[in-house]
Amino acid sequence: MGTFEMIKYKLGDLCNDVVDCPHSTPIWKNSGVRVIRNFNIKGGRLDFTDGYYVDEETYIARTKRAIPECGDLVISREAPMGAVCIIPKRLQCCLGQRLVLLKVNKKIADPKYLCYMIQGRFVQSQIERINLTGSIVSNLNIPDLKSLIIPLPSLPIQCKIAAVLTALDDKIALNKRINDKLEA
Repeated sequence: MGTFEMIKYKLGDLCNDVVDCPHSTPIWKNSGVRVIRNFNIKGGRLDFTDGYYVDEETYIARTKRAIPECGDLVISREAPMGAVCIIPKRLQCCLGQRLVLLKVNKKIADPKYLCYMIQGRFVQSQIERINLTGSIVSNLNIPDLKSLIIPLPSLPIQCKIAAVLTALDDKIALNKRINDKLEA
């Protein structure tokens, strides 16, 4: 297999925008527009087993600076620090507290590849170092987040790597659902 060049970028340089969430707790509703909360981010994916909602007015207020769209990444600033997921197709949502929206520049970085890279050891160890140097309540601040170093190959290679990893994750998720049904 051939080799390929990796160029190191700062995360902020791979995004058209990095948008911090509103620092307030909304009034929860039983239905309406979904709210992504820290505990909904599991293994690079969204899990709405525990779902929270807001009304349309709150959604509009919480997305004034940026609307989460398909291919955007969401990363948690704390509890747990550095958990990341990608916004899937056809999901209308807003962010809860302690989350940051990354508007990926798709001319440079494949969002799925970037999501896998952020979950990987290289980036997570940078986040752990930030955590260790933080205060009592560790928090991934925006300047530190933007300065995370991300190694990238060319865009076509990123897409190929992301496709293989996504196929593996999809197969693992399918096997888990099959096991859960068999156990039930």
